[in-house]
Amino acid sequence: MNMPENLYLEFDAFLRSIKQNLDGSFGVLLGAGASISSGIQSANDCIWDWKFLIYQSLSGNQKKLVDPKKSDLSKDIIQKWLDVQGKYPQLGSPEEYSFYAEASYPIDADRTKYFESLCNGKSPYVGYKLLCLLNKYGIVKSVWSTNFDGLVERAAQQANITPIAINLDCVDRIYRTESSSELLYIALHGDCKFRTLKNTEKELDSQNSEFVSALRRYFVDKNLIIIGYSGRDKSLMSALKEAFTDKGAGRLYWCGYGKDITPEIADLIQTIRSAGRQAFYIDTNGFDNVMLSLVKFCFNEDSNKQEEINEILKVISIDNTTTPFYIQDGNTKKYLKSNLIPATFPDEIFQFQISYDENENRWKYLREKIKEKPLIAVPYKDKVYAISTVSTINEVFGKNLISEIERVHISINEIEKNSHFKELFLKDALYGISQIRGLGVDYKRSMLYKKRYLCK
Repeated sequence: MNMPENLYLEFDAFLRSIKQNLDGSFGVLLGAGASISSGIQSANDCIWDWKFLIYQSLSGNQKKLVDPKKSDLSKDIIQKWLDVQGKYPQLGSPEEYSFYAEASYPIDADRTKYFESLCNGKSPYVGYKLLCLLNKYGIVKSVWSTNFDGLVERAAQQANITPIAINLDCVDRIYRTESSSELLYIALHGDCKFRTLKNTEKELDSQNSEFVSALRRYFVDKNLIIIGYSGRDKSLMSALKEAFTDKGAGRLYWCGYGKDITPEIADLIQTIRSAGRQAFYIDTNGFDNVMLSLVKFCFNEDSNKQEEINEILKVISIDNTTTPFYIQDGNTKKYLKSNLIPATFPDEIFQFQISYDENENRWKYLREKIKEKPLIAVPYKDKVYAISTVSTINEVFGKNLISEIERVHISINEIEKNSHFKELFLKDALYGISQIRGLGVDYKRSMLYKKRYLCK
């Protein structure tokens, strides 16, 4: 959906705006997207869990399906069955989350147990740790969240910050004096450690009146940064509209993932602006990237803070170092290293198992299978690791698949230390450039060439 250009604020301008206002106060509102890198599955994945459960228990089809979160084919089968029933929401509709949450688990205690299982054993990833640094540095005073996972609270405790956790079971705690030694954490939809959660249509359609009043009072003079939130909760969107159309000076920065703005978010921003206050949509690369960019840019002149930031990045195993450019002596593989091109590698790849004929060369088999296909794959131990799409993997390997197709996290350190993964990412980079530039690619010699110059 294309929106007027003036709804947008470029990411670099967003960073400068925050740095210019470090003497002010900020609140952060987090949605489910902020927790994905910490191992909590997205709201969309939850929807497919619930659809799968309903399909398994009602369809009578005993054929074993691969988890639809990992198989487009399974998604198609399940969705077609749901559509035929004539009583389920349309694919992609805003009602899917609340509808399927209640349809799959009509007993609220069962829903709570489901969410508990998603949160058990999960640790806050880098974005949460850097968010706590922003609190320590006096920038972020409060965190408001629609998540049940308690990751803000855990990250604060790990950083020796006292979290003041407020949820649906202790709403009255929101009335307290702000302290520089504490982080105010408001779980708008509840917390898995307690019994009251909000996820059905009826529950999401009503926001706690105390929370609404607190939002209106709190953001009169404070700025709000929203990250990882879809805007699915109508009552919360209404509360935000109320808070930011009251007279006040606080701004709203909506950090989305991608340039497309949903009608609900666009309406919120336009309504706030019509009331004489400021609101912007920022296209970002996700929660962790936003937090890292903020702390690195806002405190780039403070060596002590930079040292503290880098210590966190070391523990998290994020490669954030700058390597000087040099040319090693030795084999140049017949090409000249004349430039460096910045590249960002995906942090997830696909993992699966396939059947081979006895004594078959696995590398040769894979090369033949993926030839001229939009798929890069390498064998490692008893598995295949690939960069592509689930549908392409299913199409290429078909009956040879003997396991589910799983997404697995991979770090720069793992790539550097494992020659198989190095080859996977090198081939993927070569393939990507060859497709963009219309070049031929020689994977054996790691070369790109203009096709018309190739002599046979």
